[in-house]
Amino acid sequence: MIIEPTYTGKQYWLTTVISGLLLSVLLSFTYIVFYQRLYVEFSFLFSIIYLIPFVWLSITLAFFKNKFVWKEFTYWKAFLMSFISGILGSIVFCGVIYLLYANGGLESRIGLYENGRQMRELFSPLATAVSMLIINVILSLFYSLIIAIFARKKV
Repeated sequence: MIIEPTYTGKQYWLTTVISGLLLSVLLSFTYIVFYQRLYVEFSFLFSIIYLIPFVWLSITLAFFKNKFVWKEFTYWKAFLMSFISGILGSIVFCGVIYLLYANGGLESRIGLYENGRQMRELFSPLATAVSMLIINVILSLFYSLIIAIFARKKV
């Protein structure tokens, strides 16, 4: 008798949470390195930070599908796993960004380009973290929609 294993709820959610946390670590590390080493006023290389979630979420779903899914993996399950991982990673990443800017780990470089009070308010630690959160959540939504198309598996 051949038993076809498939994933459990625990494996699904554990993979989702671990993926989100590792995504936040990867994003934070990349952001800090790029900000300290490659910061230029108009740097296109810095845009790589927005492609990291796409690559990471694709790897996560490929890993989960090949490791745990032997039967059916629906579009909705693939989308939900990818989207929740992306949101969790974005929240933790934006918390790290806020703490780094607020506590002096990263210094704002707005003073180099503009001395206005309004610019300082627009690029405060809270505003920077919230804008990064909004951008990453929107990108996670689009990335999840695309990735789930290729990750679903039918019997």
